[in-house]
This record gives sequence, C-alpha cells and structure tokens, in this order.
Amino acid sequence: MKKLFIPLILTLALNIQANEVKKENSYLDEIIENTNDIRKDIHNTIINLSVDVDNYFDDKVRKIDEYHSSYGLIELSAFKNQHESVQFDQKVKIKLKLPKLKDRFKLVFESDEIRDNIDYVENHNSQNNDDFNLSLVYDKILKKNIDFKTKVGLKLKSKIDPFIKIEGKKIWKGINNIDIIFSNSIKQSVIKKLEYNNYIKFSKKINDNYTISNYHSFYWQSSERRDTEFYNSIYLNQKFDSKNYLTYTIDVNTNNIDSNLKIKRYSAKVKFRHYIKKWLYIDTIPENFYKEELNFKPRYAVRFNLGMYFKSGSYR
Repeated sequence: MKKLFIPLILTLALNIQANEVKKENSYLDEIIENTNDIRKDIHNTIINLSVDVDNYFDDKVRKIDEYHSSYGLIELSAFKNQHESVQFDQKVKIKLKLPKLKDRFKLVFESDEIRDNIDYVENHNSQNNDDFNLSLVYDKILKKNIDFKTKVGLKLKSKIDPFIKIEGKKIWKGINNIDIIFSNSIKQSVIKKLEYNNYIKFSKKINDNYTISNYHSFYWQSSERRDTEFYNSIYLNQKFDSKNYLTYTIDVNTNNIDSNLKIKRYSAKVKFRHYIKKWLYIDTIPENFYKEELNFKPRYAVRFNLGMYFKSGSYR
C-alpha cells in the first residue's frame, strides 16, 4: 500500500504548497494574461460556428447572446503505469447551442466517450487518442421528470462508424435524505453492434463538505459472445473550498471475458482537483490496482490532467 500513499502524500504536499504561494505577478498569471485574446478568439469561433449551423435550419436572426453558452474543452493528460514509460493523451469536447431548434438539439464533437464513472487511471491508451465522435444530441424532459436523450452521429477513426444511442434517466431527490439516479441506455453501431448499459447511483450529502456515493452498473455487448460486465464503486467527495476538491474511490470490476463471471480487477484511487481559475484546472490522480492477469499483485498508476474551458467568463 505504500506505493499508493507515497505518491499521494507527495502530490498533495506539492498541490497544497503551490496553492499557498500567491504572487501578484507570477509566471502563470503572465501566461493567462498574454493568452486572453487567444481564448476569446477561440470562443468567438465556436459561437460563430454555432450560429452558422443554426442558420442552416432557419434563416431567422437570433441575438448573438443566445449562443454564448456554446463552449469548448481541452484536457491534456500525462500518465504512467508501473514499469512503463510516461504516455500522453488528450480529451476534446465542443458543444454548440442551437436555439432555433428550441434548445433541445445540440451538436457535439468530443473524444471517444468513456462509460460513466469507469475511468481507470492505468487503462488509458495513447493509441486510441485520435478517435472522436460527431453527433447531434436531442434532449427532452418527459413526464415524471424522465430525462430522455437521443444521440445520432459518427465515430471518426480509421473506419467511420455510424451510431445511435438512446438513454432514459430518472432522478429522485431527498428520499430519506438520499438522491438516486437510475439510467438505461442502448447504443447501436456498425462495429460494436448492440451495446446496453444501465446504472444506479445513490448519493447522500453528509454536510457541506462531504458527499458519499454508491454506484452500480451493468454493461453488455452483442458483438462479443462473452462480454458481460459489472462495475461497483463507492466514493467520497470532499470539498475544501471553491477551488480544491478530493474524491476517494474504491471499485471492483467483474466480468466473464475469457472466464466465468468473477472479479477481474479492484482498485483504490484518489483524485485531487485544483481550479486555478473557474475555467482552468489541474488534476492529480494516483491509483493502486490489482488485476487477475497480474495474479492480483499490487500495481500503481498516476495521471496528471490540465484542463481548459473556452467559454463565457474565460476571458475579459
């Protein structure tokens, strides 16, 4: 376990120390100031793209302010698995608001999606960082507050893979002081064919600083004869202040790939997020994991993220 705690202690110490050192004219402040116009130009380009796409459906002029919620996100990552070299990855997302379609439709360009709450530090693969999705998303709240979402698009990779995904999600608030989220989704594509995923999440707010959650999901893929997967986790969110957050997670992955249904992986990780600005953040995520293919010997991985939003408020 020391392989988990040593990098955790070091990274936390560095982050806390960096947060306490405040200089008016720091090098970072100079970079932020010097790139203000670049961030503004990028966001204006996203807004103009949103206007152009919206005008395709209707020529009626709308106020430019109605498009300002369109945004972009880029997240750069460096990660290292034990006994392996450092690798790099990125996450990109652009969401265009289309008010002429009554705000129920959005055009989204994003990195290949990762299933909800399943984001192992050691599972990142730099060979897949050129996969992107371009999709039109329809979102509507139905009766009984059911969030219905349909996503139709293309996976852009060596072979273009068209897909459609339908999801229904229901949220219950304050049932015995517990919030519950239940979701079912079906996705059909050419390569992976039919995929089904459902999850249920229980969350309880302990106080203003702590929230504990329990998450359970089931995943099935028709293109693989034996590919049934269960994922279970419990995690604690801690808020220090408006800039610093910690998430402690323990999870278990069970599947029947290459064997009968049994535990294949379990892990413990801690995610520390510090917001330098409301639109700029850094993550430090050490993980201690145990895998069946490694005879459940302890291994560690660590990832560092730098994320930047291009949106209203990210520039003067």
